[in-house]
Amino acid sequence: MDDLTSLRSTATAFADEHAMTVVPAVPARDIGPEVCLEPDVLDLPGFLTVAHQLSARALYLQSETFQPDSDEVSDPPARLLKHRGKPCRIEVAFVAGGVVHLWEHTAAWYTEWEGLARSQPSDDALDDEPRWLSDGDRERLTAPAVEALLAMPQFRAAKPGGARQRFARSHLPADLDERVHWDATRAACDRADELTQLQYADIDERYDELAAQLLTDQIYQRAGSVGARKQAAEHFLIAWADGLVPPSLIRDELYARSQRLAKAAARPPALY
Repeated sequence: MDDLTSLRSTATAFADEHAMTVVPAVPARDIGPEVCLEPDVLDLPGFLTVAHQLSARALYLQSETFQPDSDEVSDPPARLLKHRGKPCRIEVAFVAGGVVHLWEHTAAWYTEWEGLARSQPSDDALDDEPRWLSDGDRERLTAPAVEALLAMPQFRAAKPGGARQRFARSHLPADLDERVHWDATRAACDRADELTQLQYADIDERYDELAAQLLTDQIYQRAGSVGARKQAAEHFLIAWADGLVPPSLIRDELYARSQRLAKAAARPPALY
């Protein structure tokens, strides 16, 4: 989709139809819980539908216009210059439940222009970094950042979603390129989710065994409330699953099995 004008019209028309206030700005990033969505994950109509389903009252909308500098690209192609004055990037956002939801799209022709701009030699001898990172550079910088996050016990033990994303953002190098920062956060969270699924894949066959072990756990034994015992069960599973926090359903099922096992052990033997 290279006609970003139509995307903007789609967003404003949706806002009018559902009595949403259009705010000509986008919320600041990295200051709280947020979800960043890309067009290959969810298209704009789908994003707007989610905003409506979550009862968002305001739609943040901002677009960037293509105004190329005369010295930005040497001998620029006329087919790209014809887009002068047109929207080249659009950002849409809404806030629901204290979480900022962001959607962004960049026109393919502008991505091509950015590639040409990246290839231009820099006159600033003090600037050792390219003005724009290539896809290869982004992948090269992202990979070690992802591995570093996955190696952190606190990251693996963080709750999926906002908590894990916030931890990633606050523990990646501050001078990391913004797009690499986002790529690494998303890739590390996705990889952690995959590892969690693999680690807990066969849990159904091991509940009784793990429940028996949990009953001998000192932290679990000292817990005096349901909430404290569930938290102890979660910590027990984290240690068992190489530091990966369990889904709530698995934690609750292990707690229920341990309670049932404890009651069975306390029941006096039947007399025959």
